[in-house]
Amino acid sequence: MASHLKDVVKSTMSDQIRKELCEYKRDNPASTQKDLQRWLEGKFQLKVSQGTISNTLKRPNDYLSAEIEKGRAEIKRHKPAKYPDMEKVVYEWFLQHQEHVNITGELILQKARDTMKLVYPHDDSNFNFSIGWLGKFKYRHGIRSFRRFDENGSIDV
Repeated sequence: MASHLKDVVKSTMSDQIRKELCEYKRDNPASTQKDLQRWLEGKFQLKVSQGTISNTLKRPNDYLSAEIEKGRAEIKRHKPAKYPDMEKVVYEWFLQHQEHVNITGELILQKARDTMKLVYPHDDSNFNFSIGWLGKFKYRHGIRSFRRFDENGSIDV
C-alpha cells in the first residue's frame, strides 16, 4: 500500500510558531491554508501539512490568549502528567522552599514519593519515580538546576 506521505519530511511547530500562525491568520483572514503553508515555509523554513495548519487554526484561542512563558516557547508536544494532583503539590512545595534550601533531585523524588502516598492512598501501581520522571517533571514546570552559595543554602532539610 502506497502512503500519501511518502517523501514528506515530518516537522512540528512550537507553541511560539503556532501563536504567530494564528496571529497571521487573524490579520489576514482571506489567506488560505495553502497560503499559510507558503508563509510558514518562507518565514520559518518549516514545511508542515495542511492538516497541521487546520488543527492549529481549530483552536486559535489556545495560542492567542495564553502568554507563552519565556523558556517554554519551544515546546512542541504537550504530554500531561500521569498524576497531576501529586505534581501540583510537589511543585508548590518546590516554589515555597526553593529560596531557602538547596533542593536536589533526590529531595524532589522523595517528596514526590511521600506526596503520592498522601494524595493517592488507594493507588497501588508502585509508580517508579525515576531520574527520567524527575527530568520530565522539571521540564514540565520549567525548573532549572543551580547551586546557592550563601547562608540560605546551608539550612538542614
